[in-house]
Amino acid sequence: MMTLEELYRDAIQAKDQGSVVGLSLHVKKGYKFPSGFPRGELLNETDVGRVYGFNADKIIAWVKKQPEFCQMVSIEK
Repeated sequence: MMTLEELYRDAIQAKDQGSVVGLSLHVKKGYKFPSGFPRGELLNETDVGRVYGFNADKIIAWVKKQPEFCQMVSIEK
């Protein structure tokens, strides 16, 4: 399971590298994304799970809205 800090860091790296796809995440079959999580593009589906591509800016914005993340990290607005 990925933490909010890891998700934020990976989204920042994808944005800084100018990634065309953005941020790719593999999720196990049956996983439900949290409420308000950005919608991703389904890139691949296997027996084990699915791979989605997400806009890094939308992931960053979603993470910053999470109260758990805001308590752990000082964010300048």
